Amino acid sequence: MVVKIAAVAALAAGAALLVGVPPFKQADAAETLSLVYPFPDQLIYTKMCKQLAGRIDEAAKGKLKIDVLPFNSIKMFQQPPAVKSGRVDIACTPSAFYARSIPENEVISTSNSTAAKVRANGGTKMMDDLHHKHYNLKYLGWTSSGGHFRIYMKDEPKWTADGLLDLTGVKLRDNPIYGAFFRALNASTHSLAATAVYSALEKGVVNASAWATIGLSDLKWDKFLRNAVQPDFYQTDIGWIVNLDRWNKLPAELRSLVQNEVIAEEVRAHAVLQNMENEERAALGKNGMKFFTVPNPEAYLEIAVDSAYERMATRLEKAGRDSAHLAKLRGLFQE
Repeated sequence: MVVKIAAVAALAAGAALLVGVPPFKQADAAETLSLVYPFPDQLIYTKMCKQLAGRIDEAAKGKLKIDVLPFNSIKMFQQPPAVKSGRVDIACTPSAFYARSIPENEVISTSNSTAAKVRANGGTKMMDDLHHKHYNLKYLGWTSSGGHFRIYMKDEPKWTADGLLDLTGVKLRDNPIYGAFFRALNASTHSLAATAVYSALEKGVVNASAWATIGLSDLKWDKFLRNAVQPDFYQTDIGWIVNLDRWNKLPAELRSLVQNEVIAEEVRAHAVLQNMENEERAALGKNGMKFFTVPNPEAYLEIAVDSAYERMATRLEKAGRDSAHLAKLRGLFQE
């Protein structure tokens, strides 16, 4: 779209949330959608977000332009609310980052299935409907299945008598994605944005962190974290969300084009991330990373999933919403 004066004024009024966002530029395209992303530019997840934006631009042939705003234009946890309110049109972001508003989002991060399968079985449609109803968003899709998470530690891990990870004395960096899991393991956690972790590791504020199975060395955290705990758990849950009002105003032709590109990305990204995950594990091992397997891996993974569903049910109850549909969602997102 050609950006109107009123839209620019609205952006200026929201300057408290928008840090250093430049004015939107006039574009030759008939429609322009602004996009934000949460992670530094060197990470694969950001690169894939930008690549998908480029594919949409190319497929639209001048009818639509994705205006990718600079990193930190909006702080990471403020991005979903900014899309909801219409301050920005799209975010390419983890669903767990706004799970307080849509508790069911954690069915995505805890899934052991693939984006293609949950789209085929109706899981994605259920999530999209929840976004419409509760947060004024269109959920276009899950564009990062295939990557997982693991815990990395400065010191070698220890185990409890029942074969789980003993986190006594471990200063573990937390994150909305896996906080419930860590608390179920009786962890003492520190909530830090990804951009603050290197300094925290350097100063000894934390001595362990979970992170995706791709990108640890890009962040240089492996300088401090030399021990990895397996099995890997959850999946990277980055998806594309669009302000629902803005989405509904797009011509049907462009809505179809964008949706089809996201669906294609779901399949492409899964293959890319699985391959990169294998390559990075080999590279980390070659560079001296030690890998340790939890003695009771089945219980470890069960706690990971159960703790998230318990948190979802609690949040739904606090919001005055029924949680009966969680069982159906679990069946669709767990194989």
